[in-house]
Amino acid sequence: MDKAERVAAIAAITQIFKYYGAPPKWCPMIAIALGGIMEYSDNPTSKGIIDGVILGAMVTGTYGMLKGAGQTVLGNNPSTDLSALEPDDDRGV
Repeated sequence: MDKAERVAAIAAITQIFKYYGAPPKWCPMIAIALGGIMEYSDNPTSKGIIDGVILGAMVTGTYGMLKGAGQTVLGNNPSTDLSALEPDDDRGV
């Protein structure tokens, strides 16, 4: 299994855990643990574990960044306050 397949598997398995009731705040730890386990199974050394932890953290960060960017682009992000971009005066400029 190459890195791209591992990234997809970590993201998918983490989403399955979340779907079946795992608290969302645990999902990054689940992804990191899965990455460590997957890399260790391929390379049973401490370097394999460290590579897996980094891979799991990368998947978590990338997923969060892409989800936030997509929600912002689509206008579905409730945390995005665009009122600061509106003009303060009545000219409509």
